[in-house]
Amino acid sequence: MRLLFYSVFLVLVGCSLTEEPQKTPPRETPKSPMAPYTVHQYVADLSSQLSRIQGPYKGNARIAVTSFYMADGLGTDLAEDQGSGLSQQIQESLLTQFTQLGFHTIEYRLENTLNLQQSADSVLSRDINTLRQRQNIDFVITGTLTRQQHAYIVNARLVNTKDLRIVSAASTEIPINVMWGAEKVQQRDGQLYRSEY
Repeated sequence: MRLLFYSVFLVLVGCSLTEEPQKTPPRETPKSPMAPYTVHQYVADLSSQLSRIQGPYKGNARIAVTSFYMADGLGTDLAEDQGSGLSQQIQESLLTQFTQLGFHTIEYRLENTLNLQQSADSVLSRDINTLRQRQNIDFVITGTLTRQQHAYIVNARLVNTKDLRIVSAASTEIPINVMWGAEKVQQRDGQLYRSEY
């Protein structure tokens, strides 16, 4: 019996003295997948929220949509890096979606003349000298972006230009990886895309 006791004791002591193998961290960091939806689809949430107008609103009121700036750099800072182009895409998607919802949206960037160039033509501009001097705008959609670790928080509001009253407001998150990244080559849906050579 003693011999059995000593044998079990030695086996248990021997097991406790063996070291577990060290786990090594993976050499490759996993890449985050691209966002499941396009910017236009995320902005649809904003459009839905903004279309719930509180207070007086005439059905023929004219609505303009402005660019969305970073909340900590109003009027100067647009989204950069992976969010490059996000500010303008939010503006363009809201303009499209509000028109499709039946609102009277206006294009205040319309020039007085059509500009023909060698390989393209244009009628839109941000040059104030070429735009109509008088714009008839009843409401404006404006907003801000705040970058978080995983997403941009987008806050939008529909403002009455006559009394500066906010008649509707909206907020949504747009993943940071929804726009093209800074990488030269990316894979989307099994296809390779090059942004630079």
